[in-house]
Amino acid sequence: MNRRDYIKNTATMLGISMVGISMSEILVSCKENAKLSWKPVFFDNNQAALVAEVAETILPKTKTPGAKELAVPQFIDKMVKDTMDESAQKDLLESLGDFEDEVDKKFGKSFLELTQAQRTEFLTEMDKNKPRSGVGMWGIALEKEAPKPSFFKIIKGLTLFGFYTSEEIGRNVLAYDPVPGEYIPCMPLNGQNAWNE
Repeated sequence: MNRRDYIKNTATMLGISMVGISMSEILVSCKENAKLSWKPVFFDNNQAALVAEVAETILPKTKTPGAKELAVPQFIDKMVKDTMDESAQKDLLESLGDFEDEVDKKFGKSFLELTQAQRTEFLTEMDKNKPRSGVGMWGIALEKEAPKPSFFKIIKGLTLFGFYTSEEIGRNVLAYDPVPGEYIPCMPLNGQNAWNE
């Protein structure tokens, strides 16, 4: 091989390798952002859309409003930003990436692309198979060397917290009575909630 062919082949290989790198970056950067009706304060749009769909899968709309209808994803976004320290936020985002990887490994597509049945199946499996998280109160770990909670466990906890503390659920579903009446220890129940009537 003469020097001219060697230089031409080297330039061609260098060009092909550069095109491959730049094309992969172009394809990654062309990933479309999810469209949201609200502006997240902590998550990016794609992460917020994922959190919203996980929350809605946990608490879909039935006779009661669903998680999205009660703005639970916005609540989760604000809680993560305002109540978690930087290391917990970083751990949550890493765990979110692991969650997405597990979904992709099992179904070959993202959680947002799954059918409702696949989402329910996956989250049910995660709920059963993931290790429990350590016992804690108000952000203080009460167990030494407890397992870190997974993305799903954190989002599930925040979803339930946001749902049950929402005004709509408190007023119309839980039938909260802010001023309790007299104490009647043995009262016949006529269809009302036993714990607050």
